[in-house]
Amino acid sequence: MRICIPIEASTPAGAFQFLAGFEAYLHQAGWTVTRDLGDGYDILFANSWHVVRAQVLEGLRRNPLARVIHRIDGVAADYGRQDGSDAHQTRVNRLADVTIFQSHYGRHAARERYRVIAHDGPVIHNPVDVERFLPDGPSHPMPDWPTGAKVVCVTWSTNPMKGAAEVYATARQNPDTLFVLCGRYPDAPEMPNVHPMGVLDREHLAAALRTCDLLLTYSRNEACPNHVLEGLASGLPVLYVDSGASAELVGDAGLPVTVDDFGDGLARIISDRGAWAGRARARALDRFAPDVVFPRYETEMTAAVARPPGRRALLSWAEVVSFARRGC
Repeated sequence: MRICIPIEASTPAGAFQFLAGFEAYLHQAGWTVTRDLGDGYDILFANSWHVVRAQVLEGLRRNPLARVIHRIDGVAADYGRQDGSDAHQTRVNRLADVTIFQSHYGRHAARERYRVIAHDGPVIHNPVDVERFLPDGPSHPMPDWPTGAKVVCVTWSTNPMKGAAEVYATARQNPDTLFVLCGRYPDAPEMPNVHPMGVLDREHLAAALRTCDLLLTYSRNEACPNHVLEGLASGLPVLYVDSGASAELVGDAGLPVTVDDFGDGLARIISDRGAWAGRARARALDRFAPDVVFPRYETEMTAAVARPPGRRALLSWAEVVSFARRGC
């Protein structure tokens, strides 16, 4: 089968990491992958707000029987963004044959809280590279820190919803704990127990994660935070703010915390870290490994091709006329 994914990777952000892994899986499974809307294909894959309605309509003009698969990457307004991204998602979703959500939280936010997405569909959590992110392997140089645990925090975005301010507040209240910051923390305070490492490539990030004792995230309202999955795969228990899909992903491999009770959560995990770490790695392998996640996408797409397309009634009359004039 043939699939069009009309998206060019522009940053190391999680959506593009997903697409890179997805394309690699599809090639191995015998699919032909193109980025050109003008090619012939069976599936047009629209990822969240990265593909707009005009692109979908152009793809359907070229391939009238193509099925549109819409993967929902949360709700932009839920992240504090008001840039029109959700309007793009709403318009594209009206043309979708299959809608896939990254988490139960994401489905609830998109369909009920914000009413951005009209269609329902399956929840398929994001995958994580369990062969790169794993407990064993090269470590990353860290400051000598004999007084307490090493806690890693990860973000690519500088959006305040990612919780950097809460990380800094926690570091001030817990001077015996080393806070290792991987990613973009431009306003990180100069403190003895704060160690910014900057943006790391995938191999160095994996090494940094496995060198620490646990992962901390105060990120709010994320549909399926990839840094949490990478921490779990690395055998790191996760302390997280109870927001978004974090609890759904972490399960029994971590604990919810706030700035004020972080120390209690840390102490619980460190007292039996081996058991917590084992559950983290097992959860990643059982639920989020690529060979678990990507076949579910393939099943949904194959089933969609076997069904009649259902979106034509959702086109406006002007779009129907435009389709007819273009020979669709």
